[in-house]
Amino acid sequence: MLFVLAVVANQFDLLKGMTTTPVVMAKSTIEKDTIITEDHIWIHKMPKEMVQEGMFTHLDQVVGKTTTQIIYTNQYISTTSVDQSVLRPTAEHEFFPIPDSWLVEKQGTLRRYDLVNLAAITLEASEGINTRPMTEYIFEQVPVAFIKNSRNEEVTGVTHDNDRLNGAQTPSKIELSLTLEQFKELESLYLEGYRFILSY
Repeated sequence: MLFVLAVVANQFDLLKGMTTTPVVMAKSTIEKDTIITEDHIWIHKMPKEMVQEGMFTHLDQVVGKTTTQIIYTNQYISTTSVDQSVLRPTAEHEFFPIPDSWLVEKQGTLRRYDLVNLAAITLEASEGINTRPMTEYIFEQVPVAFIKNSRNEEVTGVTHDNDRLNGAQTPSKIELSLTLEQFKELESLYLEGYRFILSY
C-alpha cells in the first residue's frame, strides 16, 4: 500500500513538474535601486499558462541585479523590473543631456529607466513643411538614464517611485542613453529646424 502511495505521489510530482514553471518572486517588498540578494527572492511554481515573457526562472538570473522599480511581496520579477545593463555606459552608449530647446515638451510622468521613442517635427509643421512624418520615429526604445528637477534631484512619485500621476518634482533635465552617432543625428536635425517629442 505504501509503495502504491509513493508511486502515486511520484507521478503527481512528475505531472506537476510538467504543468508548472519555476518563477522568481519577491519574498517581501523590494525598493527601487536595491541590489537583489538571495534573501529577497524565492521560487514559486506557476502554472505554465500563466507564465509571461520576461519572467525569470532561476535565482541566479536575478541575484546581483538592481531593481528599476518597487517590487511588491509575492510579485514576480521580470526583465522590466531590474536593470539589464541598459543604463551602464558602454563602449558605444553614453549618457547625453538633451537641452530643453530641443524638446517640444517634457512629460511630467517620465521616470528614470523608461524606454522612449523619439519623433521629430518642425515648428512650421502646420504649414506642411515637415518632411519627417510623426508616424516615423527617429529612434525607438531609448533608455532614460536620468530625469531630474532644477536642483539636480531625480524626479520620483509623491507616494512611491512608481507614482506617475503625482510627481514630487517637475522634470527639468533629461539624459538619454545614446550612441555618439545618434546624438549627432539629433543635433543635426535640431540645427535643421526640427524639435523632438518623446513618447513611451
